[in-house]
Amino acid sequence: MSIAGLLSLFLALTALAALPSGSVALVVVRSAQFGVSQGLAAALGITLADLLLAALALAGWQVVMESLGGLFSLLRWLAAGYLIWFGWTLWRSRQPAAPELGTRGGWWSSLLAGLMLTLGDIKALVFYASFFPLFVTAPLTPLVCLQLLTTTAAALLLVKSIYALLGSRLAMRLPSRPLQRLGGSLMIGCGLWLASR
Repeated sequence: MSIAGLLSLFLALTALAALPSGSVALVVVRSAQFGVSQGLAAALGITLADLLLAALALAGWQVVMESLGGLFSLLRWLAAGYLIWFGWTLWRSRQPAAPELGTRGGWWSSLLAGLMLTLGDIKALVFYASFFPLFVTAPLTPLVCLQLLTTTAAALLLVKSIYALLGSRLAMRLPSRPLQRLGGSLMIGCGLWLASR
């Protein structure tokens, strides 16, 4: 791919990743609740899952979906259940939202939340399968696939990292209890939305 094509793809993905979504809410909540490292871990989980879905789209998502069938539905339900449970624990928590080492919001928990949320939204496969052809004019070689995936990762990590930084700053300005309730409500809403798909 040309530099201009990769730059166009990067800008388009950056704009799309910046739109309000469940993944944005997850990154902001984790960052506000447990510190910027937790938001970055969620951002990494989201990016890894998106890369997997993008790679599946490049490999022929229809074939993969037909082969795995109910696994994707099970994954969506597990992701929805995890988000609802996480939101409920935030809602009921009496601990302050100040980031502390060793609190319930472990780094792996944030990474897993990002992975589950993104893998649970299987429509991302359709998105990538229809989005990439807008930017790819050359044959789909391994180098082009690597360029597409690298550009996707860079755009997503940039935007979600900015949201993680904003989330941690938000926590410094708002009282902790309402922030916990807001975060819990957002996570429960994301889980219910995912379950309804």
